Amino acid sequence: MSDDHLFVLLHGFWGNMSHLYRARELLLSQYPDARVLIASTYAGNLTYDGVSICGRRVIAEIENRIKEIKESDGVAIRKFSVAGYSLGGLIARYVVGELYNSGFFDEIKPVNFTTFATPHLGTCSEKPGFTRWAFNYYGRNWLSQSGRDMFLGNNGIVPKLADPEGYYYHALTKFERLSLYANITNDRSVPFFTAFMSERDPFTDLANCMPQYVDEYKPVIVDLGREMNILHTPVKRKWSRRDYIFFTMLFTVGPIILLGALVTITVSAQMSERRIRQLYQSYTFPRRSVELTQQSAKNVSEAELMQDVVEDLLDAAGAEEQDAGPTDDITQYQSSSNNLVKNDSNCDTVCSSVVESRHRDSVGKDIPEKALDLEEVQIRMCNEMNKLQWNKYAVQIHQTFHSHAAIVNRKGQLPEGDIVLGHWAERLVV
Repeated sequence: MSDDHLFVLLHGFWGNMSHLYRARELLLSQYPDARVLIASTYAGNLTYDGVSICGRRVIAEIENRIKEIKESDGVAIRKFSVAGYSLGGLIARYVVGELYNSGFFDEIKPVNFTTFATPHLGTCSEKPGFTRWAFNYYGRNWLSQSGRDMFLGNNGIVPKLADPEGYYYHALTKFERLSLYANITNDRSVPFFTAFMSERDPFTDLANCMPQYVDEYKPVIVDLGREMNILHTPVKRKWSRRDYIFFTMLFTVGPIILLGALVTITVSAQMSERRIRQLYQSYTFPRRSVELTQQSAKNVSEAELMQDVVEDLLDAAGAEEQDAGPTDDITQYQSSSNNLVKNDSNCDTVCSSVVESRHRDSVGKDIPEKALDLEEVQIRMCNEMNKLQWNKYAVQIHQTFHSHAAIVNRKGQLPEGDIVLGHWAERLVV
């Protein structure tokens, strides 16, 4: 691989550079000559500022990084790839659109565009009722501009990113390879339907159904060309001592921590609104990459704490939603799964319990799917985005309650996340 290929990695909401260190490490192990930039100018509480403002900060970083490479090494960047995790995927879509509109790709070739657990259709809950209304309402109003973007509120940019007449959409058509990865379970931050850009979800009954996997990437990358097995003996999750300790702590000190989290979120959102007003009044945005100052480092640590608290609470709320939860010992899971497959009395070929209709996927094979109650704007975005030639990969993480963090091995401790990242790196066009 030549050294004129720049890879840009974008973290998610409440995130920072460290969340993508493992992705950078595996990328460089596969392509040692690659130039890798992990965006640093919208970390921590700055992620509240919205897709557009965060995206402009990233564009400034990209321009300065290209200039630095030219001045220090005498290398002109000729190829460009980007990967976004969670909110970072939406920021990536904004960034490539603005770059395309500015003529950036007239001289630099767009190659790979990838997202991991990104809310392409927004993060609005698809479940009807009061809970849906409350979740969407507070998401739009408590998380500043990023909340309005992700929850499809007024002045949110996500529908504009999916406009087939706009340059954000056209920018994606210029990339050689479009790829996305979506968790099929245990991702309560970005559910499967929005990360996969689908009006249906075939993975709603994993206690009674077992997906089949791509042979080289068992049991993580789901083979969408093969039908799921229905289990006559549902898979039961075994609770560990760690689980009982966690839930005991959660229900004793959890309310106090939650109150502190809500106060911090409210203050951070108000600070973000003030920054946004000042930026648009002055029409000035960062034009250079900056190191984290002591204050910004504090913002990062606070945001990291809020992320952990909210994700733990989401995990607790959903831990008993289905019996087929994660296991602490992946070998045990694989062994039990293999036994179920081999024993004809325990499984059938088709998981009919989740089939409400049949839909033909991109490779022309039938897969079971369940229709969801989506908003009209989500359906419209879904239809338009699926006109592009995406390589879609469904991921099942078993080793943790919270698959959202694990899909990119955010903390560097989950081998299953490495399987996903390895799958991504091996398929990149260089």
